[in-house]
Amino acid sequence: MRRLLRDRQFVLLFFGQAVNMFGDRALLIVLAIFVKDLTGSDSMAGVVLVLLSLPSFIAPLTGLLVDRFPRRATMIVNDLVAAVLVLSLLLVRHPGDLWIVFVVTFGYGVSNQVFNAARGGLVHSMLPSELLGDANGLFGSFSQGLRIIGPLLGAALFTAMGLSAVAVLDAGTFLVSVLVLLALRRAPDLTRSGERKREPGGLTRDLTAGIRHILRDAELRAGVVALGLALGAAGLINSAMFAAVDQGLDRPPAFVGVIAAFEGGGAIVGGLITGTLIRRYGEQRTAAVGFASSAFGLLLVIPTSVVSVCVSGVFVGFSIPVFMVATTTLVQRRTEAGLQGRALTAMDALIDLPFVASMAVGAFIIRFVEFRLIYAFSAVAFAAVAAYVLLSRRGSPVAAGEAG
Repeated sequence: MRRLLRDRQFVLLFFGQAVNMFGDRALLIVLAIFVKDLTGSDSMAGVVLVLLSLPSFIAPLTGLLVDRFPRRATMIVNDLVAAVLVLSLLLVRHPGDLWIVFVVTFGYGVSNQVFNAARGGLVHSMLPSELLGDANGLFGSFSQGLRIIGPLLGAALFTAMGLSAVAVLDAGTFLVSVLVLLALRRAPDLTRSGERKREPGGLTRDLTAGIRHILRDAELRAGVVALGLALGAAGLINSAMFAAVDQGLDRPPAFVGVIAAFEGGGAIVGGLITGTLIRRYGEQRTAAVGFASSAFGLLLVIPTSVVSVCVSGVFVGFSIPVFMVATTTLVQRRTEAGLQGRALTAMDALIDLPFVASMAVGAFIIRFVEFRLIYAFSAVAFAAVAAYVLLSRRGSPVAAGEAG
């Protein structure tokens, strides 16, 4: 980590992204709150979360965009477009303008997908492979920490000054990010040695290159499939968590915010040590540590005491950046520079779709299944995924080489 923080170019990039992530966290929760206030409907507020996830379906297009242009320039243009998009929220006045909020939300989801892939590619170009885990862990730790601070400040600003103030704040963070990116003129970026010869079916091959790369690489396939399965189990918890608070703890729904604070604390620690874990144990075993930590944390909810649930939040929060950063770093390390965008967006699509589907399933079955059974099932699923990762690694060429 010290070596990473001595890299002035990376520190400058991290500062710009930290400001940008703060604006994201502040606005996204406010959009759902605003829709709820405007319409009085919980389901309409839930549409905001769905729209943020929909861009996963166009991952091949966004990935191809990122791999066709220099990453720094892509991030600058993306930030400027996002700033204009967010400022259009100033036009919202009454329920008839709700479509503007939904367009902005969907566009925000596309912008985040483009930006995350471009940033991952730029970091891959800027840093040696041994520092990728530290860099991803630092971004992950800060992002998870903002889960506590960002929504609180965003909601406070919204309550005091309204949606327009939060929109202007977020647009300002995009402009700060642009200024930082303009200052990174000497940062290594995507370069092309010449025009690639076009082949029959070239566009289709380009669009699917990221998914094909992940599925053909045994190590990547195992890592991404494991993450998708784990998040498929995690999605069931979203509804069960409220039942645990209401039925198990006999607390109001707002107590979920207390659990989220414990999760945020654990996530900060997890993100900061993930780079060290990767250097010592490799990406796959580090991901297995994260999955096992989630399994243990989910089991702690079953006794359903305030102490056990809060401790559970620490373990679950710790686990999220560990398995997410480990898998992201694995994809970066085993992917060539010109394919980074498509590989990273393909990974996002492969893990987002089961997560969104399981959230819908969880919202349905919680009416018929006791929340403890859902937590128990998810804990077993995470433990099984951890075992799967370790067993698949044992048979991989990399592990065989290490054993020899």
